Amino acid sequence: MDLESSLNKPLLVIVVVFLVVSTVVLCVIAFDRPRITAVNTEWGTVTEDRTEIVTQLAIENPRILGIIELFVDVEYSVSLNTVEIARGEKQSIQPSGKQNVVTVSTWANNDDIPKWWVTHINNNQTTTVRVNTDVVLTHDDLRVPLNSWTRTRTVRTNILEPLQNNETRTLRTFDQPLFIVNRTAAHWGQATARQTPLIASATITNPLPNAIPILNIGYTIRMNDIRVGSDVVDQRTDIPPGSTRTIETRAIINNTRLDEWWVTHLQRNETTQLTVDFYATIEYNGVQRRIPLDFLTYQRTIHTQLFSKNNSTERGRDSISDLPRTPAHLFPSDRRRFLMENPSERLQRNR
Repeated sequence: MDLESSLNKPLLVIVVVFLVVSTVVLCVIAFDRPRITAVNTEWGTVTEDRTEIVTQLAIENPRILGIIELFVDVEYSVSLNTVEIARGEKQSIQPSGKQNVVTVSTWANNDDIPKWWVTHINNNQTTTVRVNTDVVLTHDDLRVPLNSWTRTRTVRTNILEPLQNNETRTLRTFDQPLFIVNRTAAHWGQATARQTPLIASATITNPLPNAIPILNIGYTIRMNDIRVGSDVVDQRTDIPPGSTRTIETRAIINNTRLDEWWVTHLQRNETTQLTVDFYATIEYNGVQRRIPLDFLTYQRTIHTQLFSKNNSTERGRDSISDLPRTPAHLFPSDRRRFLMENPSERLQRNR
């Protein structure tokens, strides 16, 4: 072998590699490229410590994949407001056929739920759910971003609505009217990592000929039978006969209990029964009695549906269509059964 041939071999290798890479890049540009046409996200298995997030992606294949052996990586993240609860990746997917449905599963730490709750309350009970997905074409060391796809959904709650009441009511005890309730109101205080203050107030009139001293006000807050707050607050307030006063009390949700509540919320198909019980100790004719404050006590059903397609905004560089029915052969049998089960039954099974 002559010297010139030996020197030309490395150059030839470089030229060949350059041509291959150039061909891949040009083909990606010239032909249809792999792209995400739909994304469907749902909750999977829920345990005491973590929650599975299952994402199905419909990937449309390009003609080029029939010519050159290429692979795609799928990267995605799920955020609730500013709290990223999950990030996943599936590498070296080799699409086959015109369209593939790829399933990516990752886990969210339930300890992140109180962080999200704080942002939800402090953001006027509003959550923006964001699912970001990217497809990257890979060939050896070559990585070409192909398609970005984002779905956002806004979820709002109005948990304190039952306490916004201007209706006149009568609280009766000892077989006679005790208070005339003119109005009630409530608002959230500033939520922190450890607690969420609920400030409730009531404007009441004493119709009796004697003053009524309120010695303290207690409360219990339950979310799906999980007690997330309970206390008795000493705050003596005297209501003179025939007079009207506004009493205000503060109830505290213990945010460290919210990860436990979250499990029940998903087990009940993202539904929570909130119960807030208020009671007071009064002094009447020299005797202290504990009475329920029915005008502040209330129940509220909360629905979230964080991943519902309704009222969502989808954004991507390519058109978005509804997720097609998944062909049976694209899923392992255990995953297929998992996805076909009723979500509430599946979650109940994993309690």
